[in-house]
Amino acid sequence: MNPLSSINQSINNNALSDAYGVNSGQSNVGNAASVANASAKPVNPAASDLTTKDNTLVLSGRAERAQKIEAMANDFFKGGNFTSAQLPQLIQRLYQDGILSEGQLNRLSNSGFDIPPASEQSLFGFIDEQRSALGDSEEDKKMAQMLDDAKWVMGAMDVSQSPLVAQKANRVSSQITELLQSDRPLTDEQRNHYQGIKSLMQLTSMTGEHQQENGQINSYLALAKRH
Repeated sequence: MNPLSSINQSINNNALSDAYGVNSGQSNVGNAASVANASAKPVNPAASDLTTKDNTLVLSGRAERAQKIEAMANDFFKGGNFTSAQLPQLIQRLYQDGILSEGQLNRLSNSGFDIPPASEQSLFGFIDEQRSALGDSEEDKKMAQMLDDAKWVMGAMDVSQSPLVAQKANRVSSQITELLQSDRPLTDEQRNHYQGIKSLMQLTSMTGEHQQENGQINSYLALAKRH
């Protein structure tokens, strides 16, 4: 397995700093302090107008982010040909588009996120292959549901910021962890593919979590620019 840290080395940290105003002297701490100071001031019509403009900016930022997510889904998942070999490129895209932050990449790395050896078989194809080989036992039925959920998530990547998608992706990731730690016989190839699906589910789950963080950051930046 290749650790996520190997991908982090190829990311330009200055891009993230510039995006959040760090290099221009506008740190998150300073922005948060500005918000705190602003909240302590008496409410007046100008402040109400400011809040309206800030909310508009946040909504605009979320709409732009949703468009980027949809474009990413079209580039990587349209046609059902996504493979584990594309995971590094997907991570780069999510970071460069501002969908995942550097902090979130670090959280993934610290949580044991792994990228399996590259394979040219699509994860969609692997899921269909595994699904067709299952029987009617209770264990196989649970496996079938997990595979169905994984495929559903992969088909919903254009709305991966949705809490429903993120929750289902997180559940599939946990189920695959249990599978890989179980006594169920799996070939090395199967393990690698399941790891690829798990890693994709982890990324998708993190994409959903980032929606709230992104809104907060936009609010801080909007207020800081006006004070």
